[in-house]
Amino acid sequence: MFRHLLTPLILLFLLCAPLASQSDDVDSPGIVFHVDSDIKMNRVLRQIGRHHVANQGMPTRVILIAEGVKAALDNATDSSGGAYSAQMEQLIAAGIRILACETTLTSYDLSADDLALGVETIPSGVAELARLQVRHQWAYIKL
Repeated sequence: MFRHLLTPLILLFLLCAPLASQSDDVDSPGIVFHVDSDIKMNRVLRQIGRHHVANQGMPTRVILIAEGVKAALDNATDSSGGAYSAQMEQLIAAGIRILACETTLTSYDLSADDLALGVETIPSGVAELARLQVRHQWAYIKL
């Protein structure tokens, strides 16, 4: 008799486990930064860092679309030769999620393998921006 109850419970747990592993921090109010250019990227990354210092604990995401993805490529550097990845790794280590648009990567004939360590991907940057704003009421800042 106990086995009849246990099997459905285990099955239910296994069906729900993938959902739990895909959950993220959208249950809390957060902020999403929209970056679509690599021009002035050093300034953009500093502004995101300042936001984080002032609002510790607030879930934060950076969505890279179009030319904004270029700075997230492995070995991408600014005009002075500084690695963008070093700045991004600091933000990621602080709990900020940096996400590159897969649609953009595909248009540049790139993949997630071309990104700097810690940069995640999402199928569509625009769709993720809309989802966070409409469904989860996250604040939006375009940099």
